Amino acid sequence: MISKMLSSELHNLYKVSIIGAPAVGKTTILKLLSKNTIDRIYLPTHGFDLKTVKFDSFTIKLWDFAGQQGYLKSCSRDHLLGSDLLFVVTDSSPKNVLKSRELINYATHFVENNCPIIVIANKQDLAKNDGRMEPKRVEDILHVKTYGLTAINPAERNKLMNIIKKELEKIAKRRMKEIAF
Repeated sequence: MISKMLSSELHNLYKVSIIGAPAVGKTTILKLLSKNTIDRIYLPTHGFDLKTVKFDSFTIKLWDFAGQQGYLKSCSRDHLLGSDLLFVVTDSSPKNVLKSRELINYATHFVENNCPIIVIANKQDLAKNDGRMEPKRVEDILHVKTYGLTAINPAERNKLMNIIKKELEKIAKRRMKEIAF
């Protein structure tokens, strides 16, 4: 009985990793998903932050990785292993989008081929004012499915949860097929 419950719990457990350059909103996204208060004071993440979020039948382990270059290149590769879904967060500025391309290329060496990579074009509230790119433009440059977001807005939580749910449902179907074989 306990073994069956544990097996069911593990089957519904998903690892979602969040990477990006410093100050693009990774930790704000983590707070948004875990319903924590979003403050506007920037405190860089050291190493990584880990949260668990449950919704519907999914249990999600969210890994928020520090964006400093030294950390990303030395430590994140070990922690990216086993990711079911990878979010690459950009602040939608042209310079940062190009850095995100490098991150995507780097991360593909450490995640499984079937791990979806999704770009979050964050800080869309600033897009019109200071040259930040619209999500479609970011997607055209990166060639990766991209969603626009303003993570400091708590009303965006449902949008982000729906993105994750859609991807996790695909992963769950794939897992069921793998079990059937």
